[in-house]
Amino acid sequence: MMKPTQQITLRLPQDLAQRLAASSPSRKRNQFVVDLVRRELDRESRELEEAAQRLSLLEQPHTADDADWLELDDALAGGEFDEQRFLQERKAKDYKPAKTARALPA
Repeated sequence: MMKPTQQITLRLPQDLAQRLAASSPSRKRNQFVVDLVRRELDRESRELEEAAQRLSLLEQPHTADDADWLELDDALAGGEFDEQRFLQERKAKDYKPAKTARALPA
């Protein structure tokens, strides 16, 4: 079964039109252009998907930050942002006490 098609008109610079005419027989130019457009759009889609995946991986270590900002948003529902308080609470959450060293035998 043949896929539905839509006719469009393309305007090409003269030098590009001449190169197209020289590189493909007139009865095969349409398929040549279809293949080029499909290949380029598929490549662009792959690049966007890969970029989204890389961004997602970069964001993963910072998911705890999201929770902090959501908590802040809830706290601010009826008030103003207190930067000092936010930074102090944030610092307290990030603080991890150092492991205590064992006393060495004398």
